[in-house]
Amino acid sequence: MKKTQEEAVSTVIAMMLILAILSTCIAVYTTTYVPGLKQQSEIIHSEDVKLVFDRFASDVDNMYSLGKPAQFTETFALGGGNILLSPVKSSGTVEAENYVIGTLIIPGKPDYTITQVNLTYAPSFTSWEKQGYAYENGVVWITKDTKRTPASQTILTIEEGISREESIIGDRISGKYITIATDGNNNATVTIPKMSITEKNSMTGSGNANILMNASITPIADIQLAAGECIEIFDTNSTSVFRYPEVPSSSNMNLSVRWLNITVSAE
Repeated sequence: MKKTQEEAVSTVIAMMLILAILSTCIAVYTTTYVPGLKQQSEIIHSEDVKLVFDRFASDVDNMYSLGKPAQFTETFALGGGNILLSPVKSSGTVEAENYVIGTLIIPGKPDYTITQVNLTYAPSFTSWEKQGYAYENGVVWITKDTKRTPASQTILTIEEGISREESIIGDRISGKYITIATDGNNNATVTIPKMSITEKNSMTGSGNANILMNASITPIADIQLAAGECIEIFDTNSTSVFRYPEVPSSSNMNLSVRWLNITVSAE
């Protein structure tokens, strides 16, 4: 009987020692390794977001270049940092907003605003630096609070980034991506590209977000130009950057917009 009791006590002591060792290991892992592992996980997540913004910029460029209906989708996690024994993820906010880059003047019609979409991502409740990203006027930026720097290794300074933005905006409203199709009978179809937001334009949390890009061609006006009239695009400084016809004449015109719609939604 005494021997049985001693064996039982030994078993309990052994279990207590095992639990004590296990608790110590978990405590050491939690206090020593978890912070570093969570930071590493968030650094990887930040790099993933950068790649998404780089691909988004490339997708937009492709849509402008294609000049026809197309669709692209980018999906990414708003938060990161979930690791073993610490599954809590950080969170973030992705937001899209329209940005006016020019105005289309149509004789006898209301002025038509030409926009593009700027996209931003800002992290919150993170174990790492609150480093975000922004797609502004065709250029991807790394952001932190009010500071920003170009994300591309080919753009070395903020001044170069701003200059690149101005160049991209100029290309998008001065005729590089505007298509004109004539039938030889004084009729023309002019298609002007425009980016804008549709449906939801922001999302906050730690789940996955979808950025849907859908390019379609939508007629906006059938107009008849009298001799001396033309359609004209002005930039935000009221400088004329595009006009058609270049030689004023009487003509019939179907005016369309190659519309690049941007939607931000949950996966």
